[in-house]
Amino acid sequence: MPRYDSNLENDAPSGPAKPEHGIYRSAATAVIIAWSLRLIGLVSVLVLARMLTPRDFGIVALAMSVLALVDIFSALGLRQALLRITKPVRAHYDTAWTIQLLVLCVLAALLVVIAPAAAAFYDEPILTTLIAVLASCFVIDGLANIGVVDFERHFDFGRDLRMRLSVRLLSFAVTLAAALILQNYWALVIGTVMHSALNAIASYIFHPFRPRLSLAKRHELLGVSMWMFLASAAQTVQNQFEKIVVGRVSSRNVMGYYAVSRDLSSIFTEEIATALNRVTFVTTARTGRPLNADPDRLPSMLGAYGLIAAPLGFGLAATADGALPLLLGSQWTGAALLLSILAPACSLYAVSKLIVVTLQASGDARLAALFSLAGAASLVAITVTIALNGYGASGVAYGSLASTAALLLGGIALLARKAETGFLNLFTAVARPFVAATLMLLVLQSFDTAQVGLLASLAIKVAAGAGLFVTVVSALWLSQGRPDGAEKTIVTLLRIRWKRLLINRSTQI
Repeated sequence: MPRYDSNLENDAPSGPAKPEHGIYRSAATAVIIAWSLRLIGLVSVLVLARMLTPRDFGIVALAMSVLALVDIFSALGLRQALLRITKPVRAHYDTAWTIQLLVLCVLAALLVVIAPAAAAFYDEPILTTLIAVLASCFVIDGLANIGVVDFERHFDFGRDLRMRLSVRLLSFAVTLAAALILQNYWALVIGTVMHSALNAIASYIFHPFRPRLSLAKRHELLGVSMWMFLASAAQTVQNQFEKIVVGRVSSRNVMGYYAVSRDLSSIFTEEIATALNRVTFVTTARTGRPLNADPDRLPSMLGAYGLIAAPLGFGLAATADGALPLLLGSQWTGAALLLSILAPACSLYAVSKLIVVTLQASGDARLAALFSLAGAASLVAITVTIALNGYGASGVAYGSLASTAALLLGGIALLARKAETGFLNLFTAVARPFVAATLMLLVLQSFDTAQVGLLASLAIKVAAGAGLFVTVVSALWLSQGRPDGAEKTIVTLLRIRWKRLLINRSTQI
């Protein structure tokens, strides 16, 4: 286990560097973290969706969308800036923590001030109180220990997993108890506040670093992080703006449908990509090399993300009609259309987020920010136009899908140019899993399994979809001459494992 010395006056927390051969293990651990947390989150949604109504979720989603927009200004990129510094000293960590605390306290006060205006905008008076209570999360998050950033620096994802799982399980228990007692939206609010409080406490339990007030390294950190801030702010708009539009033009029930559909889609797609991005950022940043120094790895990286996100997102869309009533109850069947649109959109967006992380980690935070801003501007323009023309929540969802697809295509072109590699090679590496997933979606939607019941129908579609996806991806890769990409990496790893297995068996004989 890495040793962290919290008593050093001039040095930051320290730990051993991760050997190159441990990167795959770290990536696997990061995915386990994401799946474990998302599994708890999924169980939470499944349980609470049966105890509360779509209106309850819709009201809290409105409040959270306001918080998310204000939270844009907290995304200064301090964590990424710290990770990009090769040998940070204590002053870097103290400065990052101080800036984090100051900014979040100011934003909490701002939320309290604008809460009445947000309530008037949505014509929902209770939002004034909800937003004021949820604003406390900003102050609590500001107090959290900045030292936990070193979990990523040293690939200590095991300790990170234990911390996050402890927080998620305890906060879920609190939310569930509140739902049983109150049986309304206040349970979700209480759970959110408790999650922030438990996370702050756990950050000091799991990491010995103790931050102090300091602004000594503000110029160095903010100089790196401002472009990170713009990229993060744009991504927040990308994730939240459509909810604001839907909340304005639709009923609270429809808003609940939209929010839960978006959350389910993110659990199965974006959250997994986010976990892998933590490893990608650190490993890319450590090399210090520009993208054109190693362009061959890009098809493998993007293709690998596509192989994970595409079947999950499109598979969720293909099973939306049966999965929602089975998992959430009959009151959520109205969300099926939205889920079938938003799940593919989230899978596309998961891969586009890798492009942003890759640009940031390779030292081009400015280009990453401009790319993210272009994506956010496109989404805002499309969704506002759709809403003004009266197309409703489903129209907004289709707009999000179209905007995200265009963003990913533009990102591939940008990355190909930056890395000085062929666009077609990079495009086909990403296109193969999404073409296979689209075909899988169309085939599964044609299945008539109404006679066998919801559970059996879901099981049949999952098994058939998985087999079809693997078959189509393999056929596409072979038909293109086995080009470099994630498929080739997987085949190579499987061959190595098979040879090792044969060697082990021969030595035993």
